[in-house]
Amino acid sequence: MPSTPNLVIQAIITAALTLGIFYMKRRKIIPHGYLTLAAVVLNAFSVIIVMLPSAVRIVSGASVNAFTMVVIAHSIFGAAAIIVGVYLMAVWRLRKPGESCFRLRNYMRPLAMIWILSAALGAYVYYLLL
Repeated sequence: MPSTPNLVIQAIITAALTLGIFYMKRRKIIPHGYLTLAAVVLNAFSVIIVMLPSAVRIVSGASVNAFTMVVIAHSIFGAAAIIVGVYLMAVWRLRKPGESCFRLRNYMRPLAMIWILSAALGAYVYYLLL
């Protein structure tokens, strides 16, 4: 079942993002940026290879019920998190890391909340699929 390895990958992504927060609090911007970049790239691959095909399979032709609504909500929040994450990483990599990172933190906090909500919904979807 590809969802179990994907769950492990999501745990690794969560650990990387958490470690990135600790680096940021210590003003170690470069390691913070690279950990975040790695998490965004790994998550994008995970979505393309595992989550998107699963979501399409679950939602296509399915009747509207609580389960499909959770999958749709997870997909919407997850897509928003990826789009904003990719944008922020592109801005960070195309500019001098120190100055752009501090300006972007007002976007990173809401992004973190969206990502946490998406991750919680994803864990719930995983639980329902067991």
